[in-house]
Amino acid sequence: MTATANGGGDPLLSVQDLTVAFNTSSGTVKAVNGISFDVRRGDVLAIVGESGSGKSVSSLALMGLLPSSATIGGQALWKGRDLLSLRDRDMRSLRGREIAMIFQDPLSALNPVHRVGRQVGEVLRIHEGLSGRAARRRAVELLDLVGIPQPERRVNNYPHEFSGGMRQRVMIAMAIACKPDLVIADEPTTALDVTVQAQVLEVLTSIKDEIDSAIILITHDLGVVAGMADSVLVMYAGRQVERGTTDQVFYETAHPYTEGLLASLPRMDSDGAVELVPIPGSPPSLQRIPTGCAFNPRCRYVQDECRSDIPELRWISSAHHQAACHFADELSLAGARA
Repeated sequence: MTATANGGGDPLLSVQDLTVAFNTSSGTVKAVNGISFDVRRGDVLAIVGESGSGKSVSSLALMGLLPSSATIGGQALWKGRDLLSLRDRDMRSLRGREIAMIFQDPLSALNPVHRVGRQVGEVLRIHEGLSGRAARRRAVELLDLVGIPQPERRVNNYPHEFSGGMRQRVMIAMAIACKPDLVIADEPTTALDVTVQAQVLEVLTSIKDEIDSAIILITHDLGVVAGMADSVLVMYAGRQVERGTTDQVFYETAHPYTEGLLASLPRMDSDGAVELVPIPGSPPSLQRIPTGCAFNPRCRYVQDECRSDIPELRWISSAHHQAACHFADELSLAGARA
């Protein structure tokens, strides 16, 4: 059973024990090692972790966009069908129409030699059978919906003629063109300044409400998570280490890694004298993950059992809250009292 923010209704997507491995010349890389979650209509689930934790690989596996060298296991039920076992043809019919993805680098995701109107309209021509003229009209409406000024004129521009924030809005327009049930947003605010970040997130939130969809938000930015997500899945070295509602993860933190991520953030309620506390060390190589808890070399609470026994993700004191730490209950209670 997986945690959910609202607990109501059947999940749109139910992922169970997802694994992804790559065979390389220097050994097997276990990029994702047994993550599970549910997403329901109207939910915003944030998947959080440092670079290399497996966040983006998980989403690409769900979208069927990993190379053939990847070995994928587990189950991802989408309206009763397992995404991980669908044929390429069936997966292509779902992508863009029922499940859409916003990539973290719009400049490389957009085709530089085609006008943005054509690229937005292509989704509509493929999945909804619109004519070129009708697809262009709808592209103008979508660009207007995501806040691009003068959409009738900008629909004829090329990607390089847009700013980074505006290119990301174009990506959002493409993603929502067919009113998908689920949008996967992979680091949608990377490399954008704070003001533009806020605008892009506001667009995403309003669009979610407009088309009644769910969002999987992949990010390393906990500030973004706090302002947008209903529930959070924290990943470290390919594993899920904490999962719960946003309030539980932020205020009843039950894993030292999550605690470290939060401690490294600047706080608006401080007087500026509080120093940021970085997490010591670096994430491990996925080919040489430490024995026991993968976080143990960086953990300030480490004990002998942390070095020898892998902690299982387990329920802790609060409903819908889970953590993979031998001392999760003590940490959660300490966080709740703070």
